[in-house]
Amino acid sequence: MNALLAGFTHSKGIAKESQRPFDILSAIVLNPAGNVAKDNFSKQGFGYEAVEIPVSESAKSAFVSLTYPCRVKLVIDHEMFAGKLKAVISGVQQPTPLVEQQAKG
Repeated sequence: MNALLAGFTHSKGIAKESQRPFDILSAIVLNPAGNVAKDNFSKQGFGYEAVEIPVSESAKSAFVSLTYPCRVKLVIDHEMFAGKLKAVISGVQQPTPLVEQQAKG
């Protein structure tokens, strides 16, 4: 799947209510905003809207090394989560930065 990638986040901690640990990796993908017209709901969309897609732990190093924003081809796999099969990003291919990387220093 070709995508416009805006960023990557890795969040971990202890949930406030359940006190259970969490460890969440997400890609922030910009999708063209669309229009929706239903009986009880309508939406007009212009430009792009951000969508978070889960990322597998094994793909973290690929996301850390990218220059954002960029165009990439996302590699999608499926993993079991809470008894259900869930789509996750397992890698990226053909990254093309949209801006020059800033020099560190």
